[in-house]
Amino acid sequence: MYAVLRMMLACNVVFVRNQEIATWRARRFAVPSHIIGAQWALPTEHLQTIAQVVPHRPSCCFEMSSKRFTVNPFEELKLTAVDRDKLVGIAETLVLANFNKYEEYLNNDKRIDLARWKKHTSSGATTTYLERKNSNSDSKLPELLMVGPLPGSLEENMFGLVSPTLESMRIKSSYLSDFSAAAVLASIVEPTVEEPFRSVVVKWMEIDIPGASVGIVRNRDYVYVESTGTLNLKNGEQVGYHLLHSVNFPQTVKLPNRIRGNMSFCALFHQEGSDRTDCCGMGIMDPAGDMIRSVAVMGMVNATMAGVKYSYCGQMKKLAWLLEMKHAKIRERGAPVIRSTCVTCSKQIKSSKFGKADTSCKLCFGALCGSCKVSKKLSFITLDLQLSKRKVYFCVKCLLKANNMDTLEAARQQFVYKGPVAPVDFGTVVSEISASSDGSS
Repeated sequence: MYAVLRMMLACNVVFVRNQEIATWRARRFAVPSHIIGAQWALPTEHLQTIAQVVPHRPSCCFEMSSKRFTVNPFEELKLTAVDRDKLVGIAETLVLANFNKYEEYLNNDKRIDLARWKKHTSSGATTTYLERKNSNSDSKLPELLMVGPLPGSLEENMFGLVSPTLESMRIKSSYLSDFSAAAVLASIVEPTVEEPFRSVVVKWMEIDIPGASVGIVRNRDYVYVESTGTLNLKNGEQVGYHLLHSVNFPQTVKLPNRIRGNMSFCALFHQEGSDRTDCCGMGIMDPAGDMIRSVAVMGMVNATMAGVKYSYCGQMKKLAWLLEMKHAKIRERGAPVIRSTCVTCSKQIKSSKFGKADTSCKLCFGALCGSCKVSKKLSFITLDLQLSKRKVYFCVKCLLKANNMDTLEAARQQFVYKGPVAPVDFGTVVSEISASSDGSS
């Protein structure tokens, strides 16, 4: 969903007046009147109760490295229990409104109201619609609707999109390339053993726009509440949700050389098969600034296809977690003894190549010939908080095993038990394996 914002901004979107946005929000989400206000955030009187006013910090404090999402650009956001309840209430209001519409959509055999929506494009089984002008003549920016199946299970898609911590945001972004800088401002609801995908977090993110580096345009940033989790349909089946909704606080002052945008997006996910998850996403955004609308439509449509990467991200996160678990056992129990034949096709591996880091599966440690090894590029967070990307080789059997492993347990390990997913020192492991193998011959 973040990629939707990136594409829309890169293509220059028209300016939408705050009052138009407020009207749209009231009509689309049936939001209580006290929530509607300028800037798609809480009215000023509510902002004063949500957070304390803090002084403006020097602009030098706002710089953030694109490789180290570790600097919070604002003062600490302190929320009382009442403040947290209000934010959770806002998120629940929006999610439930969209959830009820989605259940009605499912009950109506997923029929689209073509009097309101105009089909724009399709990519495989996924279709993107834009709101017709005569459906909302007061707004210059159309609402977007994306429907269709995504690859992977519901749990894999949810594991891929959920990112309650800064580290998990960075891992996710490395696979989706959805934003350039980010910070977690406040954790309101954290994942639990029973609900590992449930979280409510206040976040900040910045999205690079082509031309910003030379001063032609300015990057956009967003302060928003993100809510994820699952709900049950009347028939008992699970539906995952992902909400992004702009909020504002006295602490979250506008940053130098950036334009503060506003957005409201909600996507719902429902598993339809072993490797197929239905998705229905709807939203609108105001990137602010005086920009061209016509070019934005193409960017909006192209960006709706970003969801196809959620399950891939979830699978890679499972693979990285399983890799860490396997190598932790190796460090405790010692390296296994392996044979110098390919674990997949039984081809004899030459002794001159046997033992190299790129000729063995990093999960079962079996030797692999050049034809059977499968490479995956995995992301890790190092001890010094750097993002590390490594090409890792696996055998097909282990990849299938990782793909079929318990996704909920992987989510619990990372989000609840806070198990680290650190890069493995393959050189050390391979040396131990080689020594063990030599000693057994």
